[in-house]
Amino acid sequence: MSAYMPMSNESASEVASIIGNNLRKLIKENGITQRHLAEQLGVAPATMTDYCTGKRVPQATFLVELRKLYGIDLNAFMTSDISSRVSSRTVSQDSASEMYRTTCRKYCGLYYTYYLDTSRFKGRDTLTPAMSLLFGVLYIYEDPSLFAGYRYNCAAVLGLSRQKEAECLIREFKKTDSPSDILTKIENEYAKKAYYGSFELSQEHAFLSMRHAGTDRALAILHRVDNNKPDYAGGIATINSVSKGRERMPVVQFFGLSRHLLSMSPEEIQHALLLNYPTINVEEETGEILRVLRMLYVENEDARVAFSPEQKRDVIRSTLERLVRKNLERNAFRYAKISGEDDDEWYHRIKLSMDNTTAG
Repeated sequence: MSAYMPMSNESASEVASIIGNNLRKLIKENGITQRHLAEQLGVAPATMTDYCTGKRVPQATFLVELRKLYGIDLNAFMTSDISSRVSSRTVSQDSASEMYRTTCRKYCGLYYTYYLDTSRFKGRDTLTPAMSLLFGVLYIYEDPSLFAGYRYNCAAVLGLSRQKEAECLIREFKKTDSPSDILTKIENEYAKKAYYGSFELSQEHAFLSMRHAGTDRALAILHRVDNNKPDYAGGIATINSVSKGRERMPVVQFFGLSRHLLSMSPEEIQHALLLNYPTINVEEETGEILRVLRMLYVENEDARVAFSPEQKRDVIRSTLERLVRKNLERNAFRYAKISGEDDDEWYHRIKLSMDNTTAG
């Protein structure tokens, strides 16, 4: 699909008017603002104003993103008053859609988020766990729509440096049951840290696709959890986004979610986010270091006499550096992969925090 859709001036004007009218209805129905929608779709506010007032036809890329985010029928959206097409339609109540809705609703609600600062250059991060840990709040909500039936969206405030900020924000959000009130607060007070997007389920996974002010896209993938519990307590996801350091670089990391505040130290949370570190076998390296030490200090008379203490130290240091580098390369972080056991371990940490809160 091309970036622009060629058409006559007369037809372009008519299409622009229809789309503008439908955009205004979509904005009103979802309780958002033009600015919010512009941020979601990565266009300038002035451009969004032109689209909403029917001054020009949106680019095809804009409409495709709109369809992905709000599930609209593009043909209907561009050719007629969308409300007249859907006013007589009822949301399908067949068993499959109801099962999907029931499962999605288990995920709806507010979550604390935990992840690590990625602003430093790789290999040069010397921050302590308390300094490197970042916090946020994620909100997943049901969004009944005349345009697409039931759908599920999300909004997040990410990049908070203190857990206390996330606690206060969640307390504020819990004062209302209205998604529009929460979205308005995020937009008015946390625009620089706000992400907006969609929530979807596949047969085995949950997907959070989020966008930040036209500068970042974030895709978080969770295990889909089907159980008899009324709510999803939380889990650990992989998330692919852009780092916020001096140079914006693509990054993939682990991303923890919990409905409940974790009663853990920063060291424990970081340990959990690193999936408890890799298991490293150093049997071979230990044997080689012992051989070098025996050669320098025990078995080889020539080496013992010929080498000065400084030279012996240099030989041991270079051997140790080579072996450490070799082991690190073998066990280097090659991909972020979450097993069912990792997800279970995160859930047990959430449950322990819940039990500690109850006991307190």
